[in-house]
Amino acid sequence: MPGVKTKAALTFASTALVACLAAPAQAFEREWHLGGGFGFAAPSSGYNVGPALGVHGAYGISDEFDVRLEFLVSGHGYQVDGAENNTAILSAAPLLSYKLDIISWIPHFGAGLAYYHFRTPPPSNAFRRDDLALAFELGLEYAAWRNVGLGIGARFDLPFNDFGAARYFALLLRGEYRWGW
Repeated sequence: MPGVKTKAALTFASTALVACLAAPAQAFEREWHLGGGFGFAAPSSGYNVGPALGVHGAYGISDEFDVRLEFLVSGHGYQVDGAENNTAILSAAPLLSYKLDIISWIPHFGAGLAYYHFRTPPPSNAFRRDDLALAFELGLEYAAWRNVGLGIGARFDLPFNDFGAARYFALLLRGEYRWGW
């Protein structure tokens, strides 16, 4: 039966061995991201669900936080006095995003402000032609390779004009390239 000193030495040796053989964590700071995606967007207040395209860039200010800039464009139909019309909605959103970047699947969520521009005047008072909104994003990415991520991202915005009544939701399949760690 081994003594207390032998057990302590074996515990220390096995802990040191595991620590030396363990892979390093894969979270990176000062990492740049550039990506894009496609999907759909659903504004409230009489607009139809329409296709959406997005591009984004991000910079890792720490292992856990990114600053992001997202641009979205979406197309929507709507009716005014029985006539069918179409418009494009353009938005830009700077965001602060928290990520859990220590595994192959990287969940992230963030918040910021969004700016909206409607190509044609909105048919209701819920949106203004140019408006600001609170923006919330949620995403899940898979680190397919060290430099390439694939995933899904959602953004939910509450415009200030009719806060709580007007909403904008976008869901995109995304890919991104990462460098600079």
